[in-house]
Amino acid sequence: MTATDGWEPSFDRLREFQEAYRLPVSDIARQAPAQALHSLRDSAQRAPASYRQYLEEAIDCYEAGAYRGAVLMVWAATIEHMYSVIAGHQQGFKLLQAENFKRFEKSSGYRKIGKKNDLLYVNDANFFLLCEDAGVFNKNARSILDDALKTRNRCGHPTGYTVGREEVVIFIERLINNIISGAMIDWIPARA
Repeated sequence: MTATDGWEPSFDRLREFQEAYRLPVSDIARQAPAQALHSLRDSAQRAPASYRQYLEEAIDCYEAGAYRGAVLMVWAATIEHMYSVIAGHQQGFKLLQAENFKRFEKSSGYRKIGKKNDLLYVNDANFFLLCEDAGVFNKNARSILDDALKTRNRCGHPTGYTVGREEVVIFIERLINNIISGAMIDWIPARA
């Protein structure tokens, strides 16, 4: 349709429609980022000391328009959160090591996992496979993490990739709402 066919290339008709049906007119270009930043602030306030600083730096980066930095800091918080889930489970390292042995024992880069620092030698994608194998989370959570890892890698390496504000919003909300919140984590840390 063109303007001559009765279609007006403006938002006036949309506003009239929304007002006629009592639908609020809001600027979602500002609303979604504000909600993501609110989620990030809430998560930072409730986060354990082990990764609170990463989330606080993510807020600083996001507010400054340093979107790559925000992605990297939220990613670091997510990985630290996952390490804490393993460490907080009564048999976390034992169960993860059993799966590590099954899956990677014959690999030339195989390393035994017995403590948190051993996880630093497992690449993120393999770590997610081990977590799924051990029952920390299911394949849907691993899929979210795998997708986020691709974004993290594009932002953390000199790829020429430019991440936009909306993509960062989705990245932040997806990881906070599903992983850091524990919503898709099946392991409940054992109480001492």
